[in-house]
Amino acid sequence: MTTEERQAYFDQNGVYPIEDSDIPEAERMTPPTAEQIIEGEAIRLKLVAKQYLKDTDWYVTRYAETDIAIPSDVLTKRTQARIDASD
Repeated sequence: MTTEERQAYFDQNGVYPIEDSDIPEAERMTPPTAEQIIEGEAIRLKLVAKQYLKDTDWYVTRYAETDIAIPSDVLTKRTQARIDASD
């Protein structure tokens, strides 16, 4: 952007536009690497699994206290969630 274009932007909007060159190198955002994406997905999967276990703990308590069976789909998903949460 030229000096004139920056000034025109300021005149129209009351602020100067932010350009990449205005941001210090240390503060610039860089896209995540493939490894960081994979690591982030693994963390997300663990968090989702742990939350599912927390959300369905009441089934286990109910079964322990009243002997009302835990639905088989919940048991299956809890088994997988325990695996996912522990990796």
